Amino acid sequence: MLKTALRPRSLAFLAVALLVAALFVVLSMWQLNASLQSSTVVDPAKDRVSTLEDVVSPGEATTAQQADHMVSAVGRYVPDSTVLVPGRLQDGNPGYWVVTQLAIPDSQQRWDAADNDVSIAVARGWVASADRVPRAPSDEIRVIGRLLPTDSPLPSENVPAGQVASVASAQLSNLWDAPLYSGYVAAFAENPSAEPAPVTREGTLAVSAGLMGEGLEPLQIQQQPADTSVHALNLFYAIEWVVFAGFAFFMWWRFVRDDYLRRQDPEKYFYFDGDYFWDEAEQSYYYWDAQDQCYYYFDDQPAVRTESRTPPTSSTLRSHGASHE
Repeated sequence: MLKTALRPRSLAFLAVALLVAALFVVLSMWQLNASLQSSTVVDPAKDRVSTLEDVVSPGEATTAQQADHMVSAVGRYVPDSTVLVPGRLQDGNPGYWVVTQLAIPDSQQRWDAADNDVSIAVARGWVASADRVPRAPSDEIRVIGRLLPTDSPLPSENVPAGQVASVASAQLSNLWDAPLYSGYVAAFAENPSAEPAPVTREGTLAVSAGLMGEGLEPLQIQQQPADTSVHALNLFYAIEWVVFAGFAFFMWWRFVRDDYLRRQDPEKYFYFDGDYFWDEAEQSYYYWDAQDQCYYYFDDQPAVRTESRTPPTSSTLRSHGASHE
């Protein structure tokens, strides 16, 4: 069978099978990549600090594309605006988020509907006890943190005074009587605006950066992962193309196998109504065509020399397409 597989026609068929299989494998990889495209968990660009104005505009909703960006905002904390959000965990421990209104100067002009400068809610950090909330700095500061979309408003009737159930911009806007950005900033660093920003050359937040509040712990908030589910349909197509690639090799194997078996027992593969004869010298079958009055070889057999033919005694031998499998 190896000899049959190494025949030129078998090798040509193998080359075609390899080409087709390679194409199917490429298509399979493409479908597999398509099924995993949404599995990107971290976007490095979102960890580079940008100004708040470059990421989101006042009066516009904070979209999923804008969320998780590290942003820098310069302004002043509004006195007596701090509220606590209970039920927030830090390292598995329950506690409170400390949320304060940061007024951004000269921001009114960026929102036509605003009657004064726009503010943004800043989750300055986490505390374990409501009695240990540090006072917000009074000077102009720079806040660097992760921009997050606003929470859904929750009823606050069952929470103590000075607390809110969620960081909802609409609810805080009414509480503070000020126009707010639709999202809020989870602060990782605070420093006086006159000082350089604690940012590395790569644009990321420096490890040494910290908060300006004794007892405040930075919030442990990472980028939210994208949809990590695998698209089942694309995965099915990827498997399907691999099966097709295997089928291409199966077709080549069947071609070689049938060719080999046909040579081992031609009588099982040739279908001819008339008589045909065997040339012992050439190991080949041929037959007599009564209409053409000449002998023909089966078209996939080597030529038979005239002197080796039996029983024919005359006529010219020619290649002819006899009916055979």
